[in-house]
Amino acid sequence: MNACREAAATAALRIADALADPVEVARGLPADRRHTLCDGLAGTALLHALLAGAVPGSAARARAHWRLAAESLGGARPDGVYRGPGGLAASLLAGADRVSPAGRPGDAAGAAVRDAVRWLSARTEVIAGRPWPGPAPGSATCPWPVYDVMTGLSGTGRVLLAAYAAGSAAEAAPGLMAADSALTGMVLGGTPDRPGWWQPAGHLPGPAPGHPEGAAVTGTAHGIAGPLALLALGETTRPPVDGRRKAAVRAAADWLVTVQENVSWQPRAGAAGAPVGSGAGGGSGRRDAWCYGTPGIARALALASTALGDPAYARLADLALTALAERPATTWDTEGAGLCHGSAGVLVCALRAGHRSLAESAARLTLRLASGPPSGPSGSPDAAGPGPGFLGGAAGTALALAQYAGLLPRSSPVPWDCLLLTV
Repeated sequence: MNACREAAATAALRIADALADPVEVARGLPADRRHTLCDGLAGTALLHALLAGAVPGSAARARAHWRLAAESLGGARPDGVYRGPGGLAASLLAGADRVSPAGRPGDAAGAAVRDAVRWLSARTEVIAGRPWPGPAPGSATCPWPVYDVMTGLSGTGRVLLAAYAAGSAAEAAPGLMAADSALTGMVLGGTPDRPGWWQPAGHLPGPAPGHPEGAAVTGTAHGIAGPLALLALGETTRPPVDGRRKAAVRAAADWLVTVQENVSWQPRAGAAGAPVGSGAGGGSGRRDAWCYGTPGIARALALASTALGDPAYARLADLALTALAERPATTWDTEGAGLCHGSAGVLVCALRAGHRSLAESAARLTLRLASGPPSGPSGSPDAAGPGPGFLGGAAGTALALAQYAGLLPRSSPVPWDCLLLTV
């Protein structure tokens, strides 16, 4: 193990140890965030579950964090796979088999996972069945909270696809088919000028106001790269039905290629006057982060390349990652060490792409940003993010570093970073 990987292993284990006590983690969070995968105990439980093979006592920690997460859930409303019941369902699915192999007769963890998948499948059918405005000037064809990774069909669909592949096909299939159908219809719908994921001004996601005429959003968290990744993974995992899903994969990938060739993946007006981009209208747009920028989009194109058997998409993805690797990491448009906005997300995308130089740059930056001592009642390192959770906080940072260091299982029926649609 080289020095950078050794440092990553040390940092990951230090963060996990700081997040050992679920009561302390919960104490540092608002009541409505304690249970969540995004910010709270569902995320810290996943970290401990995945370290169970490397750290004695981690399995017991994971069970304790899941138990308190369930107790803290209360009446939280359904809200994708990062908050509410969906976050706990996703955490269990991705981690329970490491604590107690799912599927054994009488195994409580396996039963909990199957119940979670049934619930999430039913919830996905509800989301997919909602009508949305048709293509018209000034209206969204499909609002981003319906299709995105955080709250919508791309996130819930990916968790269901993982469940489908891991032995819960019967429980996952109804919701997965509903997500497939809705997202395929969105991609193949719209108008020649405005694709089905077009968002009007005032409805765009992002850290800054978008184009005054609206935009078609590119990124993974809230843009077309998320649905593209899910549909591409579905094409390689499940048998095609009528060819529409493959057509949608090609249409979305070709749109991203055209955008990159004409105006890059940055938020600005296209050559024909059609605004495109992340929806972040200037200044820091997290343009090099997983959520809005190049790493997540490149990963979606690589998945499309596999699904379509077309190496051109993979070549473009690799060129984009190489260009990022050639820049000093200190110049990246990212925020902190977390998965969503920060350098840990770049690290995960680089690892999945097998891009060694980008992975090392991202790992070194993540180590520097997450090097502060644990502080605060949650026990999370200040520099690792705004709390202990998975998406922007210390648990996600630790998972990325642990993956880089080789501490996590080499194979798993549900890869943990499927929650980011990188695999």
